[in-house]
Amino acid sequence: MLQSTMRSTTITKLLKLSSSHLFLMKNCSDMKELMKFQCQFITNGLSNETIFLSALLSFSAISAAGDLGYARFVFNHIDSPNMFMFNTMIRGYAWSAMPHEAISLYIQMLRCGLIPNKYTFPVLIKASSRIKDPIGGEAIHSSTIKYGYGSDVYVLNSLMNMYENIGLSDAIINLFGEISEPDVVSWNVVIDNFAQRGCLNEALTAFTEMCCSGVEPNAVTVLGLISACSKSQNLYLGKLIHGYVMKKDLQITPNIENSLLDMYVKLGDVDSARRQFNRMPEKSIISWTSMIDGLVRNGEVENARLLFDQIPSRDTTSWNTMLNGYIKAGDMISAEQHFNVIPERDLVSWNSIIVGFVQNKRYVNALFLFREIQVSGVKPDRVTLVSVLSVSGFIGALDHGSVIHSYMEKQNVREEEVEVALMDMYCKCGAPQEAVKVLHGMIRKTVLAWSAMIVGLAMNSLARDALDFFSQMQNAGINPNEITFIGVLCACSYAGLVEQGRWFFNAMEQVYAIQPRCEHYGCMVDILGRAGLLSEAEMLIQSMPMIPNAGVWGALLGACKLHGEVLMAERVAKILTEIDPYHLGRYVLLSNIYASQKRWQDVENVRKMMKAHGIRKKPGFSLIELRGEMHQFLAGDTSHPDTQQIYFAWEEIGKRLKDAGYRPDISQVLFDIDDEEKENAISYHSEKLAIALGFLRGVPRSVIRVVTNLRMCCDCHSAAKSISKVFDREIIIRDRNRFHHFRGGSCSCMDYW
Repeated sequence: MLQSTMRSTTITKLLKLSSSHLFLMKNCSDMKELMKFQCQFITNGLSNETIFLSALLSFSAISAAGDLGYARFVFNHIDSPNMFMFNTMIRGYAWSAMPHEAISLYIQMLRCGLIPNKYTFPVLIKASSRIKDPIGGEAIHSSTIKYGYGSDVYVLNSLMNMYENIGLSDAIINLFGEISEPDVVSWNVVIDNFAQRGCLNEALTAFTEMCCSGVEPNAVTVLGLISACSKSQNLYLGKLIHGYVMKKDLQITPNIENSLLDMYVKLGDVDSARRQFNRMPEKSIISWTSMIDGLVRNGEVENARLLFDQIPSRDTTSWNTMLNGYIKAGDMISAEQHFNVIPERDLVSWNSIIVGFVQNKRYVNALFLFREIQVSGVKPDRVTLVSVLSVSGFIGALDHGSVIHSYMEKQNVREEEVEVALMDMYCKCGAPQEAVKVLHGMIRKTVLAWSAMIVGLAMNSLARDALDFFSQMQNAGINPNEITFIGVLCACSYAGLVEQGRWFFNAMEQVYAIQPRCEHYGCMVDILGRAGLLSEAEMLIQSMPMIPNAGVWGALLGACKLHGEVLMAERVAKILTEIDPYHLGRYVLLSNIYASQKRWQDVENVRKMMKAHGIRKKPGFSLIELRGEMHQFLAGDTSHPDTQQIYFAWEEIGKRLKDAGYRPDISQVLFDIDDEEKENAISYHSEKLAIALGFLRGVPRSVIRVVTNLRMCCDCHSAAKSISKVFDREIIIRDRNRFHHFRGGSCSCMDYW
């Protein structure tokens, strides 16, 4: 009797509160307002009533102004949650940043003995779709069949969407075949799936069958077809679809208009894009940005700028599109000015301008921007880090590269591509020992990382170490690839390991089932050529199963120069000029060969050939990084602010070298002039000026690191060896071909370069 009276009182209170308060609860503006209603229910002793708890969970878990964490707190304190409550929480998590929790709640629901209903599976499938777990998705699919929803069109459509997001196209087709009467959503999923894979014919076939079955296409259908035409690069059919939309008088939504515009832009039909853009009654920021992108792609950067200036309200994407337009046009002045006035720069803005500077050889600017991006609060990503590490390696900026490494360690960056770029940077800066540390610290070492290490060690003349790492890689169970063998063969070449080189070259196909490419043949020709086995090298070229490229013949020409084999050099040079008549290096090599034999008329003839082809010799330059600042020199350069001190320093260095017995090597001077003039001609090569600045401004006793864009001449090589001995100073010079580590009067290349 007492329980009956209490229940009656509760019902009376509910009737007084429920109709108005529950309605207001569902329409709260925020959690603070919801809490007020909760207090009223608690005051009236109704806090455990199902109707109240359901309303509380609905707002907290699903509403945009809700708090999913609070909803979970309340849910966890409910003694026996019902199906509605479980579905509400599953729905909330399905759309949240934690879709895995939706799956966990579903499992909890089953353990409570509750049977899922038709409202459970669509949101559960949405959660699985966002997780993109094929195994979990298939398990949920099985559950729909188990609980009797295997033929429900709404559930099947949701499953098809899930499989599309996961990437299981066959499952979509199989499911579609199980639907007795596909609706427009079913057909749209199939068409969109074909579209995303670029299967235009299949998408059109599905569209035709859809129309024949009596199902009317809608805006989503049209979007799928337009996407299919765009991805398959079929402008003709794209225009037919456009015509179909106009003829059938389908409702043309802003999404359809923007998709048509985007299609014309991506397929390069700028005139059609203009017409589409001009006829649009309402242009969104997406419309303006697409049209600007189309003009940029068509090389109409000025028209793109004029259109950009007309945008009523710009967003970051539109700013970035115009920025990329300037960069693609090579107008880095305008690009930099544009970048500086972007109101809110995102990661795309920073990456675009950094890559732009790299592409336009403004390397120092790119490195400076890496410092700026950190100050801006935008977090660099893989693209940023790989770009600036590549720049650091290319120009030999070890200090900058080390700063980037420190940043990676602080941010715990462990992406393989970035770590491999870091290894490459250290190797290109002549610090392979640091690259080895990076490799040892990697969590997962793939063939990419091992190959980068082997190539880097070979580049630094550490052939034995490179081959040792090859053995370590195999012991770790990693199979080599084509790039690995380029590093291995280069190591054999630089160290003069002919027999080992032969073994590795033959083992590629016989042991590792890797077909040698032109690059591998070029390495093998270099191995034989450096060892003086020129006839064998030429025979190897003639036996190649593919047509030898310029790189292979170029390796043989380099060997001819090394061994003074003039007749073969002339024969090879003729072949090279036929393959690539505009390659500067081949003419320079041949000219050097003639000069070494004092055949000055032939040197002049080569110059005339170069002039006839419009080929100019690239000016040699050298780079040196000192205390984080880059310095560049040309031969005989007088543009540096410390020019006087640099030249004086070199003269003092030269005096000490001559006292120690050094004599200039003038054998490669390509002019028929007397010896004194030849000595003056080579006295102020860019490498020597860079070394002099290293003595002036570098940290005392530190390693002097120089990067030069051409092959070192014999005299610079000889001078660097003498400096390393006389001044007891290590010098590392990276030329066009390899590294030279000078210590105690000798070079790591063993005068074999």
